[in-house]
Amino acid sequence: MLQLADRGRSRSAATMSGKMDERQALAAVILWKSGHFDAFDIAAVLRCGEDAVCRTLQAARHVERGQA
Repeated sequence: MLQLADRGRSRSAATMSGKMDERQALAAVILWKSGHFDAFDIAAVLRCGEDAVCRTLQAARHVERGQA
């Protein structure tokens, strides 16, 4: 799932926060699915960039729809 989140990344994306490890990605999806947290809150708890959380959640939605 992490590879899918970073697939479209270009070298000019220097302002992006980087990758999340697998445990962070799983935690992000679980927290998001709970309905109690937004991407900003999840990023703060996991100590990663909000953009990494958004990419991970987008990849999870993509997989969930069966488009992997």
